[in-house]
Amino acid sequence: MKVEVLGTVQDGGVPHLGCSCEVCEEARNNPEKQRYNASILLKETTEEDSVRYLVDATPDVRYQINGDYLDGIFISHGHLGHITGLLHLGEEALDADMVPVHVTDKTEHYLQTNDPYRLLLDKNNIELREFNDEHIQEIQGAKIEARETTHTGVNTDSLSFMIHGEDKKLFYMSDIHAWSEQTLESVEEADIAIIDGTFWNEEEIDRYHEVPHPVMKETMHKAQDWDTEIIFTHLNHTNPALRPDSEERQELEERGFKVAERGMEFEI
Repeated sequence: MKVEVLGTVQDGGVPHLGCSCEVCEEARNNPEKQRYNASILLKETTEEDSVRYLVDATPDVRYQINGDYLDGIFISHGHLGHITGLLHLGEEALDADMVPVHVTDKTEHYLQTNDPYRLLLDKNNIELREFNDEHIQEIQGAKIEARETTHTGVNTDSLSFMIHGEDKKLFYMSDIHAWSEQTLESVEEADIAIIDGTFWNEEEIDRYHEVPHPVMKETMHKAQDWDTEIIFTHLNHTNPALRPDSEERQELEERGFKVAERGMEFEI
């Protein structure tokens, strides 16, 4: 099984609406500097007939995949950068036919009772499949295991995913508000972990305590001696580690960590 990185930044994207920082202005002036919302694609091969499973449906999904077919979608939670891409499966866009969407019971209720998501069900663009904490879904070439995480300000549950390939385990946990013992154990258990790197430190934005995330410096301290290959994703546009030439990126890489880039692939 191959895991391809489709996007690497926080829900607001790069450029970020209302921001005139160097990173966002550069992205407005140069499309190659634009960055898409955090997401990954599972595929068995690079051939067109390979199985393809999307993890999180972002508002950038129309740029991230062709979309002619998907064997299924796994949704982590109900925030902007993780669920709104489902709307591109509706009749105004792809007009998909019964794409399986794997969600928790609480997320299922949210989709069933809120427009415009409910219309995707009414029009048979998607079908919902139960996928709660500790559930395991076997797909061709891998198994995907749901692991509950903690997140604030969301009307749905929040999941991370342990992806069991034939040779390796990859843990995907792009968006949480704080570390728990369970999530730390999952990172240490995996061979590869793609994890929340939203902020470098708590001073990065004025309202950090309204939108908390584990900061990179804390995470690196916790995981410094683990054997897991750790890649940070879901970076905010303010995170200095987003810039390849920054001191923060240099420090991160010197300590053995990486920042996710669109197009990265991992063989598991």
